[in-house]
Amino acid sequence: MVTVTGKLESAANGTAVEGSVEVMLCGYGSWVPRVNGTNLVARIQDGSITVGADGTFTFTVSPNDTIAPDGTYYTVTVKDDNGDIAQVNAYRFLSSPANYDLNSIDPFDPSQPPPPIPPLNQLVTLPPAATMVFDGSTYSAIKTTLNGNVTSSTIENMRPGNLYTFIIQQDSTGGHTFAWPTGLHNPVMVDTTANGGTIQTFIADENGQLWPVGPGTYYS
Repeated sequence: MVTVTGKLESAANGTAVEGSVEVMLCGYGSWVPRVNGTNLVARIQDGSITVGADGTFTFTVSPNDTIAPDGTYYTVTVKDDNGDIAQVNAYRFLSSPANYDLNSIDPFDPSQPPPPIPPLNQLVTLPPAATMVFDGSTYSAIKTTLNGNVTSSTIENMRPGNLYTFIIQQDSTGGHTFAWPTGLHNPVMVDTTANGGTIQTFIADENGQLWPVGPGTYYS
């Protein structure tokens, strides 16, 4: 959680104003937002923030970089002591720093483009190794030519909604095994024929798990 503070005052004479502040989570589109990939956000608005007699207020929120999908932000609505809206601004609060002062930080412009995602149909060829790591933030199609057994592999940073294609090729000797990563579900058994290849495409869910969009196929 991050802590956000601020202070309300009158533009006319600078005296403190006992107005009110409301905070709302925005920018999650058609998704049900999740915190840390697990907890569903059931309350997206908080209008119970207390403003002291000196005009100061404090509230805590989950950092936007821990909320899925990417691109969420908060709106902070400031009202005067008559209940009239003075201003609505958007902000992004990240895990670091842990404290924000609305009196000194700039608002966020939600009309800016969303965070970048890996280019679609980007193919990278990785050298084979006994242990392999597949990073979904840098490529979406992976090819490797086996010259030995891959005994373990892992996936990381898989972006929800992205398609990831694996192309596993045997060298001219063949017979090499390939251990699919944990978190990649229902893969086809890799073809071990010399110069044979295996191809299968998966889609990433909101938890970074990969699920097949169709059966794997062999080619030679």
